[in-house]
Amino acid sequence: MQTSLLRTEPAAPAPLVSIVTSTLDAAEVLPHTIRSLAAQEGARFEWIVVDGGSSDGTVELLRRHEKLIGRWLSEPDAGICDAWNKALAMARGEWLVFLGAGDEFAAPDTLARISSQLARAHPPHDLVYGNLIYVSPLGRQDLEEVGGPWNELRDRWEIGRPALPPHPALFHHRSLFAGGRCFDTRFRIAGDADFLLRHALRKPPLYVPLAVVRTPVDGLSMNLRHAAQLAREIGIINRELGLAPPLAHRVAERLLLAAKIVAGRMPAPLGRRIADLYRRASGRPARWSVR
Repeated sequence: MQTSLLRTEPAAPAPLVSIVTSTLDAAEVLPHTIRSLAAQEGARFEWIVVDGGSSDGTVELLRRHEKLIGRWLSEPDAGICDAWNKALAMARGEWLVFLGAGDEFAAPDTLARISSQLARAHPPHDLVYGNLIYVSPLGRQDLEEVGGPWNELRDRWEIGRPALPPHPALFHHRSLFAGGRCFDTRFRIAGDADFLLRHALRKPPLYVPLAVVRTPVDGLSMNLRHAAQLAREIGIINRELGLAPPLAHRVAERLLLAAKIVAGRMPAPLGRRIADLYRRASGRPARWSVR
């Protein structure tokens, strides 16, 4: 087992933002994230990458861009929550944001613009978030922008749980992780939702009307083949937190889950087209079939 670790100089001032990325065989998509971070101007940040022991060239890619990376680690892990927890031990920033491999900031000045809000957000707010733009995985075509003010989210239910800000576009104050608080490694997909529902919604999040992140729709939580596992994890979280979805939402989600499971078992192109037929019928743009 080989472990690689790069560290910033001890004398370097602590950054305002720590950007955390977990990777596993991500050499094909990680260049999008690298280019985006290299283009950021006017903000103090560090990039921490925790790799799960990739064998596809991801580690070599990280080595080639080590000047951009503050700290990185490559070794087997127990999933994304385990990787994030490892990163928490290395992060020095006052605020943390979790970008997936292939995610990118919406513009070269995104971090600079959000940093002005972060600098004065705490202690009134432990969370600051903006909007997320879903993009097609191959053509990187903009598909849909999600987010919105907290007073529009807080009373909504979605995918079986209370609505939350889009996680890749959300900045966490480091105090949320004090006292050993971290992500629950039982959850392979819904660990971010579990953490936010347990720890981060004691205070209203601060919404910044800004597109923060562009993320491809082929992530783990968006994969139709993982719909049943995501629903099981959300069910566990709801039971442990005493959350009871409204009856109408519960019925609608069960029907939608059944449709996702069927679509996920079909050949991928056909399943994606059928899933988007439902989205179009409900007045929403296509998401899965646009490549």
